[in-house]
Amino acid sequence: MNPSQPLITLLEQAEEARDAALAQFEVSRKAHEGSRQQLQSLQDFRDQYQTRWQTQFRQAGGMEIMRCYQDFMARLGDAVNDQHRRCEQFSQAMERCRTELIERERKVAAVTQLLQRREKEQAQREMRREQKATDELAARLMASAPGPLSAKGNLPPSSH
Repeated sequence: MNPSQPLITLLEQAEEARDAALAQFEVSRKAHEGSRQQLQSLQDFRDQYQTRWQTQFRQAGGMEIMRCYQDFMARLGDAVNDQHRRCEQFSQAMERCRTELIERERKVAAVTQLLQRREKEQAQREMRREQKATDELAARLMASAPGPLSAKGNLPPSSH
């Protein structure tokens, strides 16, 4: 079994969690954007309606029309306020999702860095092992080789 397999599995899980957090962030971002656009539409409609009726009231208008206008503007104001609260809730949800996404990204980066470090250490151990094997092979070849390069041939003659 690959000694890095547990880290690879952990990395895969961290990436899946990050991808899920990213998807949730996108959902919340789109919900916030839709809510913000709806709020803007309500505000624009309220402003246009108010402008149109103020012009109408300058020309002529009875008390009944004025009360209807005021009631409608009050309901429209309530709708704008409600939508503003919803928009704020979506914004907060989006920020929570963003925080979660950042945390998941950090975990993926940390596991990736650890995995890279372990792979580098493994490669260094393998290089040392290969170098040791090469050195041992060279030493055996020198010891068994006839002639001046052999370890036996390099020994000084005995003085007995």
